[in-house]
Amino acid sequence: MDLWLKLLAFGFAFLDTAMFVTGQATSPTQGAPGMKTTPLTLPADTATSTVAIPNPAHSSSPAASPPRISNSTTRDNASDGPTTFTAPSSLTTSASIFSTAALSTIAPTTPKPSCEEKYMDIPVNYTYTYNENSKTYSVMFASDVQCDSQDCAKMLQNLQECEHRTVNLSHSSCVPPFKQILLETPPDPTKFKLEDCVQPEKANTSLCLRWKNSGNFSCDERKLTYSFQCAGKPIQSTKEKEFGVENLYPQHTYTCSSQVFYNHRAFANESKTIETDFASPGTPQDIECSNKSSQEGHVTWKPPNGVFHKFFLCYRSDGECVTLNESLTSYDLKQLKPYTTYHVTLHASVKGKAERNGTKAKCDFRTNAAEPSKVRNIHVSRKTDNSMTVTCTPPTDLNAPPGNYVLKSLIGDSEKKTYFNETCNFLVKDLSYSTEYTFQVYYKNGQFHGAPESASHSTSYNSHALIIFLIFLIIVTSIALFVVLYKIYDLHKKRSSNLDE
Repeated sequence: MDLWLKLLAFGFAFLDTAMFVTGQATSPTQGAPGMKTTPLTLPADTATSTVAIPNPAHSSSPAASPPRISNSTTRDNASDGPTTFTAPSSLTTSASIFSTAALSTIAPTTPKPSCEEKYMDIPVNYTYTYNENSKTYSVMFASDVQCDSQDCAKMLQNLQECEHRTVNLSHSSCVPPFKQILLETPPDPTKFKLEDCVQPEKANTSLCLRWKNSGNFSCDERKLTYSFQCAGKPIQSTKEKEFGVENLYPQHTYTCSSQVFYNHRAFANESKTIETDFASPGTPQDIECSNKSSQEGHVTWKPPNGVFHKFFLCYRSDGECVTLNESLTSYDLKQLKPYTTYHVTLHASVKGKAERNGTKAKCDFRTNAAEPSKVRNIHVSRKTDNSMTVTCTPPTDLNAPPGNYVLKSLIGDSEKKTYFNETCNFLVKDLSYSTEYTFQVYYKNGQFHGAPESASHSTSYNSHALIIFLIFLIIVTSIALFVVLYKIYDLHKKRSSNLDE
């Protein structure tokens, strides 16, 4: 019989182990007929188990119903002291074996962790409070902990920027050593401002953000880091205060956000919506130039693509341009020089953060011919007694294709002769002696002649004729003198002959 009981006890120990561990088995008070209940007495810190063991006296065969076991909740810290049964001596051995197998399934109690281990990575939250009277930080921990055996929420209030404080974190759920943590409050976030730092010339295709510190603080600036996110690009973390993005679309809105971290904890953040500047305007279309007269021209065009605010029309040799309203599509050029080629350029301009000019459209035209200006510095000199040399400086403006110079000689109002030459250098011959002449010189281009410039000069007497006359007079005088002398000699000779007779 003892062997039979042992087999039953071991069978239940293997088949219904969980019942002994959880203590949720059904009470044996409703067991099968012929069963006898025997209490299992455990130490004070262990729940009581009750085992229903079959009574051999009422068992009709070895195949009687197996025993039922009822178990109350078992503590985690069950002691390993002796277990006793209140049962007949015939069941002592089997009950002892059964109780030992049941107790071997009870788990030992888990020891409390150290506070240093439990709060190794505890998050720390810094809350900034700003009002007219103070700017302070308060510290909150993600868990319900105590700081140096005090309430952290009350202890860690009204902290100043860049303040250092060391606290020991503790809790009833952990044991020493406590978690020692150094608190470093960040700088005052109101001292940090996110600015737009883009250069005006690049503002149409790029953006730039920069954190500016408007005050002094004692925090270690080497612990400051920054994060930027703009234009849908990934977050960029850097130690640089300035951040830029290029190759953006002109006149497009982008949203940027940025944070400032101190010792890897964010304390300041700001978002900006930035619109990139205007793109450079397009090129004016279908530009045409034409002349209207010798001093006027006309320019027409069609507006370019894109946004623009005005036009610049340039045609002068000194580089000066005319500013035109954006609504114009034509313009008259006035006070031009005759027969002059003008190179006209037209470009649109837009004014944003910087003034941007579009590509220039070009056309050329030449004004009509006109009268040339006067010759200058006319000079007349006598070359011989009856010849003159006339020279002058070319006119300032020819106003037409190259032509020639015209010289007219006049005595009084009477025109005597006209001369032509490619240069203003004339030799006038065969003039009358001792006569005053007026010389008129002007330039004649292919179509018009300029106003004449005049100068007067007199010819000399005929010196050759005078010399011949003097020679003739000398000869005649000499002959006459010889005749007179001869007559005197002859008379003297005759008188002498008469005296001798």
